[in-house]
Amino acid sequence: MAYAAAVTVTEKTISGRRYKLFTIAETEAAATSEFELTSVFPMGQILVYRATLTAGTGTTINPIIGSAAAFTAATQAEHGTLSTTAAHVNEQDPLIYSSTDGSIFIRSTVNDATADHSISTLILIGEGVQ
Repeated sequence: MAYAAAVTVTEKTISGRRYKLFTIAETEAAATSEFELTSVFPMGQILVYRATLTAGTGTTINPIIGSAAAFTAATQAEHGTLSTTAAHVNEQDPLIYSSTDGSIFIRSTVNDATADHSISTLILIGEGVQ
């Protein structure tokens, strides 16, 4: 099998602010595997990022977010790296991003190069910056 990321999105409006809840199921992920979230807000905040490494030879993940496919860390295309490295991450510190084309790109960054990892992720994005 090859790497795959199944992404679903639900949109809600609460008190006039729009939110998108993305659920992602990655299979056969390696350290450099990357998935794309499309139809994101032009500017927003990642309010919740919850991910669990559910299978594979690796033991931890450390997600990184960027604005271009195959972005390089420590460049203008990197929007941030989660502060937690673990088998389960649950961050709720808002991370601001901008997207000129309606997409952001995320690598779960497993600590093992083998392409045998499964990762379940939930990402809540709020429109704009508050």
